[in-house]
Amino acid sequence: MKKYILAILVFLGLQFFAQAQSSEREKGRGVYVELFGNGITYSFNYDQRFSNRFDGLGFKAGVSYFAIDGSSLTTLPLGLNYLLGKEGKYFEVGMGGTYLRGADKNNNFTVGDSRTVGDGFVGTMVFGYRREPVDGGFLFRASLTPVFTSEFFWPLSIGISFGYAF
Repeated sequence: MKKYILAILVFLGLQFFAQAQSSEREKGRGVYVELFGNGITYSFNYDQRFSNRFDGLGFKAGVSYFAIDGSSLTTLPLGLNYLLGKEGKYFEVGMGGTYLRGADKNNNFTVGDSRTVGDGFVGTMVFGYRREPVDGGFLFRASLTPVFTSEFFWPLSIGISFGYAF
């Protein structure tokens, strides 16, 4: 009986191994950490193409949380992007927005409330270089990431990203 179970496990293992070897990436997907950039301080992001390609139109969504001395900042960067290039080397251009929520436990200006909370939305853009191997692996991004609202425009924001393409 043990021989049959062992034979079945070996057969299933070989099938899994053969399937894993033959599977290739169907579309560009990646996860990465972006320092500065659209998440303001840093952010964890997911990025994917809409079609079964490695270039073209896609989206990104991220989140970050930063707290120090009773103050905190949460950001949610979202955006559309377009990759131009081939063979894992792309020019990335995109536009989106980042939702910001800040809180300060140390600020007692509001009567009856020991916590001041504020939120807002800023527009973001991306112009940069992306290296994402066609067969997956280490993902790198370096970008100019301007930030804007109806009241200001800050063109000198940058972002550096490191992650994994799958």
